[in-house]
Amino acid sequence: MRWLEISQATEIEVKGNAGAEPFVTVVMKEDMPYLQLSKKDEILRLHYDFKKNDVIKIDFEKNKVFINDKLQMKTIDLLYADFFSFESGINLIRTIPSMQIEVEYTERWK
Repeated sequence: MRWLEISQATEIEVKGNAGAEPFVTVVMKEDMPYLQLSKKDEILRLHYDFKKNDVIKIDFEKNKVFINDKLQMKTIDLLYADFFSFESGINLIRTIPSMQIEVEYTERWK
């Protein structure tokens, strides 16, 4: 079997003028050996034997990863362990594989 890296880009507009840390929820649509979220050059990659309907929650403020409500810090790829923040304006988030994500964040001002 061969995995193809098909990415999806999602634009998120932050209206505040200070950084905002996202909280991302993903429900896997198929079995995959990893998933990746990135913003510009910042990449967060998780390696895990993901199964269809696994729920992944990533808290970028606390730098924590939960899979099916269990803390799973060993899944984080140490070479790609960027828990990024959103900047004011448009933030382009890419996902590999292509997936639907739910993103929550709090607007902040300086």
